[in-house]
Amino acid sequence: MGNPKSIKVFGRSGREYRVYFNPQRKQWYAACGTGKDRVRRTLGVSTRPEAEAKVKELDSPPEAPRVQAERKCWSEIQKLYLENKTSQGKASKTVSRYKAALEAFSRHLKKCGITYADEMTLTTLESYTVYRTKSEKADVKTAYTDALVIKNAFKWASRPARALMTRNPALDWETSKPVKPKRRMYTTEEVCKLETEVRPWLRPVVTILAWSGMRIGELVNLRWSDVDLKNEVIHVRVQDDWKPKGRRDRVIPMHPKVQAALRAARVGQYVISGGHGGRLKESWCLECLKQDQERLKLPEGDLHGFRRFFATTMMKAGVDTNTVREWGGWKSLETMLRYLADGTPAEGVQAMKAAVLRLAVS
Repeated sequence: MGNPKSIKVFGRSGREYRVYFNPQRKQWYAACGTGKDRVRRTLGVSTRPEAEAKVKELDSPPEAPRVQAERKCWSEIQKLYLENKTSQGKASKTVSRYKAALEAFSRHLKKCGITYADEMTLTTLESYTVYRTKSEKADVKTAYTDALVIKNAFKWASRPARALMTRNPALDWETSKPVKPKRRMYTTEEVCKLETEVRPWLRPVVTILAWSGMRIGELVNLRWSDVDLKNEVIHVRVQDDWKPKGRRDRVIPMHPKVQAALRAARVGQYVISGGHGGRLKESWCLECLKQDQERLKLPEGDLHGFRRFFATTMMKAGVDTNTVREWGGWKSLETMLRYLADGTPAEGVQAMKAAVLRLAVS
């Protein structure tokens, strides 16, 4: 016996159903397809209008076909990540540091024979530190900071909206911060010797770093427009093409030694020049400093050690900790959002002069 007369009804997805009533079972049915693909559903209603409405509610739109995500090379993800950081306004030096870390990781992947992001495993990531420190002879701190950059890149790339990675392989990658001894601090005798006996172009660099607490990057980018010899202060300012750490302006009173070094410096856009008259370069400063320390038979120290010398010397001279922190631009949990001194630049100059007098007496 054939099916009773049926009517055509379309579901929400646009799929065609045949709706009919079976008098023997007293049931309304909806059927679609033919042969083995035929599907019949009991609607559980007693009237034709209810049956038609039920079909329209019953059928869900078909699932969109799953599009297989295109496999992404790590090099492509790396490029997009760096472009994103640049567009966010990150300092060029910061982006360069990110790039160096990611390129080191790329060398590691090449050694492992990995090209695509979805080939990486936790083992791949955990072996990076060994590769970086053993094969490339990098410092453990460098390998650690590299790992933080790489983990951030994975986190960025694995966000679903970016469709770059379907999973984040670094979720379980544990990176413990290495414990390293503190950088050594220069003694007053060592600073005096370096100020007078390193190569001539490096002498003002040593003097200004040791007696102002400036970072080497701040000195490299110091312009004459930031130097106020009349009021005896140095302005560390955010510039269009460079930003100091913390991205905040601050004022540093001039120590007499710094003032003398600045007055003797050649006139140009930037205050301090390199050995051949061009831009001062941080890496070259450090290399030359180490060479001169070896020649002078002094313990090896780095450029950052002069900041520790400045802070310790000023506090020994009686300058309070907060003032020294503000001069040097350091931050802590208490002063994270506060860089500028409560006092005026003139008060800072007086504090510096008082400190110099106390040092001279002692």
